[in-house]
Amino acid sequence: MNTTFFYGLMLALSNIVLTLIGYFLGYQTEKMMQGKWFGVLPLVAMIAVMGLGIRAAREEAADKSLSYGKGVGTGALIALYGGLIGAIYTYVHLTFINPNFADYVIDMARQQWLAAGLGDSQMETAEKAIRLIYKPAMQAAFVTVFSPLFGLVMALVLSAFLKRKPANPGENAPPVM
Repeated sequence: MNTTFFYGLMLALSNIVLTLIGYFLGYQTEKMMQGKWFGVLPLVAMIAVMGLGIRAAREEAADKSLSYGKGVGTGALIALYGGLIGAIYTYVHLTFINPNFADYVIDMARQQWLAAGLGDSQMETAEKAIRLIYKPAMQAAFVTVFSPLFGLVMALVLSAFLKRKPANPGENAPPVM
């Protein structure tokens, strides 16, 4: 198993575990308002897993070097694999484990809408939009698109810190004739 796929799988598994923990603690159901802080944990997991993955790619090199471009590419692939696996799980989770997720989001939002003074027709329109956005296939599509994009941005940052020049740059250079 190559490094990028391994760490992509680890990224997806960490997010799956966090999603299930959030669900079982009620942060995806009746305690959604109290569990907003829990949404930061997947970000922390992504930083950690991508950092470890980029570092592992650096350590695999014979001279333990890592160019900025190689680091970005490695991080982007980790995010892509993690996003694709995560999209499949998102679909399964919202279809079979938490099929009423949109209802909980609407219940949470309704309190905010009432506080903002929205009328019944405005709330009805907003509810239709939320139901469309939170369909399992739509959420899986969002994960498929936005996870690699966000991962690319994170890879750009992490690679800047993890890049390393070869110890002896001329050592691996082809002979000059």
